[in-house]
Amino acid sequence: MILELETLCPARGVADRIAAHLLQARLIACANRSRTVVSLYRWDGEVKAEEEYSLRVKTRVELGDRVEAAILQWHPYELPAILRHEVQANAAYEAWVRSETIAD
Repeated sequence: MILELETLCPARGVADRIAAHLLQARLIACANRSRTVVSLYRWDGEVKAEEEYSLRVKTRVELGDRVEAAILQWHPYELPAILRHEVQANAAYEAWVRSETIAD
């Protein structure tokens, strides 16, 4: 099993900086940034619609708390959503993720 975490960012550069920090620290093996999505949500009693960039990162399951803490440290939002998905990956990919990340 590997862990995929996903968050939304207000700008492409923000997503890229978060990914770069996580990669440099070897907390993740890779990151995927998507084109913009439109997020609709309620905030402070108002309905909002914003374009955001989805950022997905892959890591070891046991590094999840450290990755989440790092995302929170570098994320500009007051309350960013950080979703975790444990996923079954092929054995070679899982081994690669483990080899590219630090041991907990």
